[in-house]
Amino acid sequence: MTIRVIVVEDQWLVRDALVALLSLQPSIEVVGQGASGKEGVALALDLRPDVALLDIQMADGDGIWAVNEIHRLAPSIRCLLLTTFAKDDYLRQGLAAGASGYVLKDTPTQEVVQAIEKALAGHTWIAPSMQSRLPEMFRPEGLSNRERSVLKLAEKGATNREIAAQLFLAEGSVKNMWTEIFGKLSAKNRVEAIAIARDKGII
Repeated sequence: MTIRVIVVEDQWLVRDALVALLSLQPSIEVVGQGASGKEGVALALDLRPDVALLDIQMADGDGIWAVNEIHRLAPSIRCLLLTTFAKDDYLRQGLAAGASGYVLKDTPTQEVVQAIEKALAGHTWIAPSMQSRLPEMFRPEGLSNRERSVLKLAEKGATNREIAAQLFLAEGSVKNMWTEIFGKLSAKNRVEAIAIARDKGII
């Protein structure tokens, strides 16, 4: 299966190099390029790639804004943020916007490919140098034991109905608990909540 990717980066040397490196990968097809957040959103909606790789610092709509727009308008498209800066705030804001990963520009090509593949599979990929800071950035203390149980069951593939049955709850109560979990973990969906919970050692 070929993964269709768009690359959005305002520095043309970086963009050209990244496109060239990714184009050498047999599993990846670069279907579009852009230089701003607004171009990235337009490309994503027009081309419907599997994965969008977006720089954070860009004029005319930064990468985090673009991720939020793409996630809102075309949630099936996975977004990876690309940046020079290992900043906690960028990572936190990016994940909250719906990003599936955070890739530093000095990352080896094969790790970028791995990040793209993991994003497509519904996982979250975080630059290894930043992973140790995740527990501090996303503290789990606010989650109740019941909410942690919901996450653990969901990780095993249980549906809301199955979770409700195992925890002796109404299905509506489980849905309400997901809303609370998303808020506490700054997650946009179940997949992201489970990924963040794994990274923080909750499950």
